Amino acid sequence: MKKTLLFLLLAMVSSSAAFAQARPGGSLSSKDYTGGGVTDSRNTGFGFKGGYNISSLRGDDIAGIDRKSRSDFHAGVYGQFGFNEFASIQSELLYSRQGFEANTGPASARQAYRMDYLSVPIMFVGNVTETISFHVGPQVSLLTNLRQDSRNLDISANGFNSLDFGGVAGLEARIGPARLGARYNLGLGKIFEDGPSQTGVVAAQFGNSKIYNNLVQVYLGIGFTQ
Repeated sequence: MKKTLLFLLLAMVSSSAAFAQARPGGSLSSKDYTGGGVTDSRNTGFGFKGGYNISSLRGDDIAGIDRKSRSDFHAGVYGQFGFNEFASIQSELLYSRQGFEANTGPASARQAYRMDYLSVPIMFVGNVTETISFHVGPQVSLLTNLRQDSRNLDISANGFNSLDFGGVAGLEARIGPARLGARYNLGLGKIFEDGPSQTGVVAAQFGNSKIYNNLVQVYLGIGFTQ
């Protein structure tokens, strides 16, 4: 847990340090990432974003599970630093509510879970046109809160892994200072721990099963150039 929190902190500090080293520039086009003091780019700087989550389950061991997706939200901040007219790096710190409904408990009834993550994606951004860019890169997430319906649950005691990791990919359009985008998050860290949960919330057969998070995000953001 401490190593994960340290990683999240270092990721944000590294992003801030990158902006501090950005070069001053003059009049720049909307494809320029060099981060001048006066720029129309909207591609180098920082901003706020938030949007809609559709989360579900995927994996080799999902056969026979009666499952349903969950709709919720995410929100956070981002920072971006560019290398040239095409390429830049963007890091984010997001609070993301995810979850699912599935018959993963000892009983056959479907149970509803809400999982609150702190996520740090670090992405390569490629500027395709003046307004359209693609984003791709790794992501690490820390599960900070777990709920079954309205009841808070202990994460480890109830058979859930606190760390998730994977990859993200998406497209974004910039309209003035606003950003509109869509992103797919492929979870590669198993949701359930090895072995049965101590409280019996998760059935024994799902311990260490190959079941992962699956997430689609649509978002709006407001950016501020450096």
